[in-house]
Amino acid sequence: MREMLLTLFMVLFLAFPLYAQMEKAGSFTVKGQVLDSLTNESVSYATLRIALASTPEKPIKLLACDIDGKFQTPLNNIGTYIIVMQSIGKAPAEKVFTLSDERKVMDLGVLFMQDNNLRLEEVTVTAQKPLVKAEIDRIIYCLEDDPEAQTNNTLEMLRKVPMVTVDGEDKIELKGSSNFKVYMNGKPSNLLSNNPSVVLKSMPASSVKNIEVITEPGVKYDAEGIGGIINIIMVKNTLQGYTGSVSLNTITNGRIFGSGYLSLKAGKFGLSANYNCDRDNTPWNDASSMREDLNNKEEHYLNQVGRSKSRAPYHFGNLEGSYEIDSLNLLTVGIGLYLGTTRSVLEYAVKMLDADRNPVYSYNRNSESSRKSGSADMNVDYQRSTRKKDELLTLSYRFSRSPNDNEDYTELTDIRNYEPWLGYPQNNINKASTNEHTGQFDYTTPTWKDQSLEAGIKYIYRQSRSNTDRKVFNQTSQMWEEATPADSHFDHSQQIYSAYLGYTMKLGKFGVKAGVRAEGTSLKVRYELAPDMNFRNDYFDVVPSAVVSYQLSMSQQLRLGYNMRIQRPGIWYLNPYVSNADPQNISYGNPNLDSEKSNGVNLNYSIFAQKFSFNTSISYTFIDNSIERYTFIDPADPGIFQTTYGNIGKRQTTGLFVYGSWNPIPLFRVNLNGSLSYTDLRSEKNDMANRGFSGRVFAGAQFNLPLDIRLNLNGGFISSAIQLQGRRSPLNFATVYVSRDFLKKKLSVSLYFYDMFWKRRKMEATTYDDTFYRQDISYSPTRTLGIGISYRFGNLKDAIKKVKRGIRNDDVKALESGS
Repeated sequence: MREMLLTLFMVLFLAFPLYAQMEKAGSFTVKGQVLDSLTNESVSYATLRIALASTPEKPIKLLACDIDGKFQTPLNNIGTYIIVMQSIGKAPAEKVFTLSDERKVMDLGVLFMQDNNLRLEEVTVTAQKPLVKAEIDRIIYCLEDDPEAQTNNTLEMLRKVPMVTVDGEDKIELKGSSNFKVYMNGKPSNLLSNNPSVVLKSMPASSVKNIEVITEPGVKYDAEGIGGIINIIMVKNTLQGYTGSVSLNTITNGRIFGSGYLSLKAGKFGLSANYNCDRDNTPWNDASSMREDLNNKEEHYLNQVGRSKSRAPYHFGNLEGSYEIDSLNLLTVGIGLYLGTTRSVLEYAVKMLDADRNPVYSYNRNSESSRKSGSADMNVDYQRSTRKKDELLTLSYRFSRSPNDNEDYTELTDIRNYEPWLGYPQNNINKASTNEHTGQFDYTTPTWKDQSLEAGIKYIYRQSRSNTDRKVFNQTSQMWEEATPADSHFDHSQQIYSAYLGYTMKLGKFGVKAGVRAEGTSLKVRYELAPDMNFRNDYFDVVPSAVVSYQLSMSQQLRLGYNMRIQRPGIWYLNPYVSNADPQNISYGNPNLDSEKSNGVNLNYSIFAQKFSFNTSISYTFIDNSIERYTFIDPADPGIFQTTYGNIGKRQTTGLFVYGSWNPIPLFRVNLNGSLSYTDLRSEKNDMANRGFSGRVFAGAQFNLPLDIRLNLNGGFISSAIQLQGRRSPLNFATVYVSRDFLKKKLSVSLYFYDMFWKRRKMEATTYDDTFYRQDISYSPTRTLGIGISYRFGNLKDAIKKVKRGIRNDDVKALESGS
């Protein structure tokens, strides 16, 4: 058995250089494509050996498939041949074919390979698969092939994905932008769009198959999502019978999270479900803030010192069922639910000083807040295939609801010379939600050889509401009184009509994917208590997209893409609700925001081999009306800092992104993921501007040790990002994971250490313009130790079918993750 493995490894390592050598032109050609017999996915870089059928032990050709599992090679003579296919984790397969003068081109079509079902005690495969591969419009990180995924959460694994950044506050960025969309299985998910950091942090990485970074979304996607799309593909080991897994993790900071997964199939019916829960208890974090009002000498310095803590239980899950009506018709129904409540307590001592640092007033501020967020998604997809290969028609309907309620109670104590204290205690209750109905029709069909056409129409009706009730305690009457502002009852509705036409072509080594999308939007805003503030707008956008790829070799690809994107603001940006738990610093949304529009160009190069993978891209993005958060002092209300959003920015970003992975021996792998960007951000409002470089780097090493022990070492650095009015402190981090499998790899036990070199983390942020300077500093404990246990059970045989298309609503700018 060892000799067989050694032979297999030698063939794999020698296949690429042998194939790269110049071959003499032959008179005959053989071609085909190698696919997985279970999933119908391509077997990338499968090794092929061609020999005469009479002497199969003497190969005359050694070659490898490309990333799509396709191959084509010349042969010199007529005769009967045998082709043998090999790939790590697959059982060898073979095919006999004959070349003759009448048939000089032999198209073998699709050749299938099956998983190697040998028992673990008979053979152990120690070679590692490449973790990253490229397609014409996306980069794919194969999470199921990363051993670290068995012991980690999905948010932590996201740090390793090319062009993705996760900072110390769990804020996610794609290509340096927070304006992107997150999908699950190719479909939009409210629980991921509204709370990506929270959900992904609670989702075990072992339940995820791939993470796709779609850098050039085609016209079939909504025109929204300036940075692109992160698509989370869940594990599809949903086979005839049943299978499942359960896991439980606990960390020394008091956080406990667990998950459960179950998949069933009986005949034509299939069902898959997962449930995740998380209890996040954040201990007391110390914080301080210093603010200087440059135009006010009487109330010049504001100092705040205090602490805060929070408790946040979360629950979310998905249920998906499918029914194969017959070989050509498939019906899928899915439900997704999310519920989370974050309760926070804040205690601050506040002092105001004049320019000579003499006391003006002081008080203690105590606040309690509760934020209830959630989402409910329901989708129905009908897929109709035809006898014509790859022709597909899909009808989809989706309903989603996203409630988001907030309640804040604030009181002031130990008050000295502060007159506005009469407005406290104060209680604010804000009930906000978004309901959405979507209908969609998609059609795709092959036209000529290696060419296809896709078209579709879509309609979205989206309604967002926000109602605020504010009460203040009258110190004179000792009674609660209504103090609800006129703009507190807010109704925002959108109707979006869209149609697209796309074309894909492969011509030799070239690939082209291009199309155009048209979107019309009708917007209405209504104020229940102030109807004179009502307004409406209509928009129409034509959005082109084009990607050209060139296959430099079997393992190398060059890609150039252009797309225009728009970004509509979500409810958090539009909501006029005024958050004034801190009377010195208030914040609110802007219902008059317009959509962002961007133009982007991306040049990408990738090479993926058995031992080495490398991907790099250079991108340029320009936005002339970007939505930016900004802080100002209203001269009519001095002393109070106000923060809101506006279409006030002109942003240009040029970025270099690099990913590399190298495994010189099967027991060791090292990877690097980094970027360097230059941002020029300007605004005519208050003549604000900022520019400069920002970067980040993530490095990791994986070791397969004796006794089936896995060791993972990770570390990274994220520099300060370029913001319109200030900067934030850089961040560094380090993690260690140790895990081992038991019971024939059904039981996994893991230990992990977060930031063992730093007991607590200091985060510093500065905000400024010509009228003020503000510095915020916070300290949070970071050094933690965790333990995790997961158990897998069941046995399945045939994969559950799912529709290949579904509804993707990626047009809403959600609140930046981690904020």
